[in-house]
Amino acid sequence: MPTRDERRAEAAKHLALVNGVFAKETAAAIESAVIYEDGDGRALELPEPAFEATTTRATTDFASNVVHRAEGKTLVVDPASFTRPGGAYEDGAFGPEQILCASSNLYPVLRGMKRAYYDANRGYQCGQLFTGRALYLEGIVFTRDGEMKAADVLVIAEPNRQRALENHRSEAECDKVLADRIEAIMHIAAAHEIETLVVGAFGCGREAGDEERTIALFKEWITAHPGAVANVVFAVPRAHFSAFDAAFGQPKKPVVQQSAPTEEEEDEGFTLDFELPEGITLRS
Repeated sequence: MPTRDERRAEAAKHLALVNGVFAKETAAAIESAVIYEDGDGRALELPEPAFEATTTRATTDFASNVVHRAEGKTLVVDPASFTRPGGAYEDGAFGPEQILCASSNLYPVLRGMKRAYYDANRGYQCGQLFTGRALYLEGIVFTRDGEMKAADVLVIAEPNRQRALENHRSEAECDKVLADRIEAIMHIAAAHEIETLVVGAFGCGREAGDEERTIALFKEWITAHPGAVANVVFAVPRAHFSAFDAAFGQPKKPVVQQSAPTEEEEDEGFTLDFELPEGITLRS
């Protein structure tokens, strides 16, 4: 795995590239950005479901890679740093947000929203639960092996349950914040008529076994709004994959095992149900 210094150098090189190649797309994304104040995302009026049902699956692949295989209008959730654009991406930090920045022109767009979005968030950390104030960005360009794919990005802070409890926030408050945050994600995606939503193990923490609340909340919303979003892909770390795959993965086809022939069947060989032409014989 690259060192922090190596990641810092790669970030500088990548930023220089996207600033030059995607300057027009970056400016357009900043110009069209929409900020949903805390609670506004959950209050959006939803259109009639555009799809017959919602298909879900889980993967351990990076969200940025999933974008390149996604169908239709795509939205990626950025579990963002609440007050710092890109969450120390330029300093070599590594995590879900930094991976998105390293694969697209997202970081210069986030920097362009510093005054309008990040500066206004200061003072509202809420014991590391943060708020549901969200930033919707259109047309972020993701690149991979020379291929380009545009997708929208929803910038929304992931509540840190462990730190919040250490800061004397109650279990009930932590549960309520996570429920509201996931409802905002799904409502905003549906309101924008997203066909494929790519989201990580939002609010699960680092350890396996913390997935139950997040999984239950996503399942509850999807069940209550079938077809509001056609596809939901959970791009999660390996520690969480088993739980998400069990909840959202497609049913596995049973493997049909053929039984070995019995001795009697082996002795019988095979028979013909028609006569061979005269002079034709079969050899064993």
